[in-house]
Amino acid sequence: MVVCEEFIGKVVKAFTLYEDSGEGPEICIEFTDGTVFSSCLKTSTSLEAKMTRDDGGQPRLLKDYSTPAIPR
Repeated sequence: MVVCEEFIGKVVKAFTLYEDSGEGPEICIEFTDGTVFSSCLKTSTSLEAKMTRDDGGQPRLLKDYSTPAIPR
């Protein structure tokens, strides 16, 4: 949870929801004092690929082919 205490007492001039801003859904709140708050849901993609051997019990990792997360 993100708490934005500096918004308390501000007057909203405009509230806009963008379904897809190129990076994902975005909320934009414009206040009457000229400040703007925007929030965008960012996602990333990664590949998890592993080779293991199960000799009984916990599988043993032989090689990890996984890739780091790539921003969308």
